[in-house]
Amino acid sequence: MVTAVSNIRIADLPKLTLAYVRNVGPYMGDTELFGRLFNQVMEWATPKGHMTEATEAISVYHDDPYTVPIEKQRISVGFTVPEGTVANNNIRIMEIPAGKYVVGSYELLPHEYGDAWMEVHNFILNEGIQTTNLNFELYKNDPDTHPEGRHIVDICVGMK
Repeated sequence: MVTAVSNIRIADLPKLTLAYVRNVGPYMGDTELFGRLFNQVMEWATPKGHMTEATEAISVYHDDPYTVPIEKQRISVGFTVPEGTVANNNIRIMEIPAGKYVVGSYELLPHEYGDAWMEVHNFILNEGIQTTNLNFELYKNDPDTHPEGRHIVDICVGMK
């Protein structure tokens, strides 16, 4: 059970440009993997001046974990960058489109993410909302600086 939730709401989100690296394979609960992926993008973005107060950390989940085998599940992990940023061989660029999203705002410990996603999906089912395949987490803090080690995160699901 999730211990802290701000709310679940429908919100208009702006277009985001994401510099990212992709992982294919198991990721659930692997905080070391996420740390390595974020660090890889940060090492690329920092010398380019892209790591600012306005930069946001994002994880995009491309596959349904209930229907896609674990070894084929794809995630893209990275940071927002200015539109027009050019990628290199290791770092890619994607656009997350502006639009309506179901947004669940949480303060979570790492083991609570699954329950939070379930709450968001239950909200979607109960409200009869049609969704796209765009699912991502937008991180609002560095959990190492939170007094309880909590992650302040928005779970976002695109709406049709």
